[in-house]
Amino acid sequence: MRYEAGSGATAVVFAPAGEDAATLRALLEAEGVHVRACVAAAAFYEALDEGAWCAIVTEEGLAQCSLEGLDAALRRQAAWSDLPLLVLADAAAARVDGDRFLRLARIGNVVIIERPTSRDVLLVSLRSALRARRLQFSTRDHAAALARHADELQAAVEARTRSLRHEMAERHRAEEALADARQLESLGRLTGGVAHDFNNMLQVISGAETLLRMLLKGPEGERAARPLDSIRRASAHGAALTQQLLTYARKQALQSVTLDMDAHLAASADLVQGVLGAAIRLHLQLDPALWPVVVDPAHLDAAILNIASNARDAMAGSGDVRIAARNVTLPQAAWPEAQALAGDFVCLTISDEGEGMSEQTARQAFEPFFTTKAIGKGTGLGLSQVYGFAVQSRGTAFIRREATGTTVGIILPRGTLSPDAMDAAPAGLDRQARLDGIQILYVEDDPAVAETTSALLAGLGAAVTLANGADAAIAGDLSAIDVLLSDVMMPGAMDGIDLARWLADAYPRIPVVLISGYMVDPQRLSALRVELVRKPASMPVLAATILRAAGSRSRR
Repeated sequence: MRYEAGSGATAVVFAPAGEDAATLRALLEAEGVHVRACVAAAAFYEALDEGAWCAIVTEEGLAQCSLEGLDAALRRQAAWSDLPLLVLADAAAARVDGDRFLRLARIGNVVIIERPTSRDVLLVSLRSALRARRLQFSTRDHAAALARHADELQAAVEARTRSLRHEMAERHRAEEALADARQLESLGRLTGGVAHDFNNMLQVISGAETLLRMLLKGPEGERAARPLDSIRRASAHGAALTQQLLTYARKQALQSVTLDMDAHLAASADLVQGVLGAAIRLHLQLDPALWPVVVDPAHLDAAILNIASNARDAMAGSGDVRIAARNVTLPQAAWPEAQALAGDFVCLTISDEGEGMSEQTARQAFEPFFTTKAIGKGTGLGLSQVYGFAVQSRGTAFIRREATGTTVGIILPRGTLSPDAMDAAPAGLDRQARLDGIQILYVEDDPAVAETTSALLAGLGAAVTLANGADAAIAGDLSAIDVLLSDVMMPGAMDGIDLARWLADAYPRIPVVLISGYMVDPQRLSALRVELVRKPASMPVLAATILRAAGSRSRR
C-alpha cells in the first residue's frame, strides 16, 4: 500500500553507519512515507512522539542507545499509542546479545529483523507496522470522538437536569398556587356563606327598626328615636362589614352607582390610614372639580385597600403615600396605558416611596398568582383583582415605575347623573315611595326576613303574597302579580335566578326584583333583565326599586 503525499505517514530512522540511512530513505519514500532521519541517540529519543508512524533503528544505532533512554522515550506515549519499533540486527551471534533484545522487547512494540534481509521482507514488516499504527490513530480518533460525544452527552444531561429542576420548581410553585387558590376559594365560600346569613339577620334588624319608626308616632316616636338611630347605625356598620366579606369572597355582582369620588375618598381616608399604620403619612390630592364616577363603592374600597397594603409592605412601614384623583379626557398621549378608552374619566392614583418594581415585575404584577413577596406573605391576587375590577367597571388599571417608588392607577368612567345620595335616617318615608295597589309575590325562605319585610311592604300599601321557595311561587296563581320580589339563595331545585329565568319565559310581562347579598355565580345575572337590591336593603331603596320595576311593566 502506497501512502499519498499529505497523508502524514512519517518514519523515524536512526542508521548512523554506511549507506543504511540512504537505502531506508529510498525504500520508505517509494512507499510514500516521509523520513525523519536522526544522527544521534538523543534526537532519536526526541523523535519518538505521537506524529511518528514507526521507528527503524539499525544495529549500529541501537548500540548508541540505552535501554533506559528508549524506555523513557516510549513511556511518553499516550495510552492509545504503541509505536512500532523495527530493529535491523546483524545475524552474527557475536554481534547479537539475545538477552539484550529480550529486555528491549519488554519495553515496547519491537520487531527484530536480521540482516541481511530481502527487500520484500523489509517491506512486509514496514507495511505491517504502518498498518498497525494507522489502526492506533483510528482508535485515537474514535476515542476522541467518543470523548466529545461523552462531553456533549454530559452537557445535554446537565442541561436537561437543570430544565427538569426548573420544571419541577415551576410545577411546585404552580401546585402551591393552586393549593392557595383552593384555600382562598374555600375561605371565600365560607366567608360568603357567613355574610349571607349575617345579611339576613341585618335585614330583620334594619327592617324592624324601620317598622318601629312607622308604628311609633308622637311622643313615643320621639322617645324611641335615639335608640332607633343607634340600631340604624349599627345595622349600617354591619352591612359595611358584610360587603367587605363579600368583596373578599368575590361572590356578588357589581352594583355600580354614580359616586361622588371627592367625598368618598375623603370618607375612606381613615380606613386607608388604618391599613398603612401610624408611621406612614397619607396625603390626598384631589381636583377641586372632580367628576362623579360610575363604580361599585365596595369594590373600589377593596381595590384601594389592596394597593395601600402593597404600598405599606414596599415601604417597610414608614414614608409617604399619596392618593390623587384628577379628571382626564381620553385618549391622550399623557395616558398611554388607556389608549383603548375614549371619553371622560377620572384617574385615581396611589403612589408610594417604596423600593419600587423592576420592569419585568411591573409587566407581570397584574397576572393572577404573581407575587414577589415571601412564601406565606401574599397570594398574588390583590393587584389582579384591582385590574379585573377596573376593567369590569369599563375602565382600566396601570402601574408606573417612578424614580422613587411605584404608582398604581385606576381609571374609571365619568358618571352622567348626579351622585347617588347615601341612605339617610328619615323620620318617615317619601310619599312617592309608597306602593299602593301593587301586587307583590315575595319569595323568601327565611321566616324572620319574610315576616319583617312583608310587614314593611304592606305598611307602604302593597298587597303581598308570600312563598317560601321557587316551587311554591310557580305553583301559585301569577295572573294578578305586578312584581316578583325574590331572594337569590334558597333551598330546592331552583334558586331566585332560576325562578327569574323561568318567569321570563312563562310570564315575560312580570318584572323581577332580586334581593340578595351573596351569589355563588354572579355572572348568571348577565343575560337577565332584573333589578338587583343588595341585602340588607333599606326600605326607601327597596320601595324605589319595586316602583321602578312596576313602572317598567307597562313598557314590556
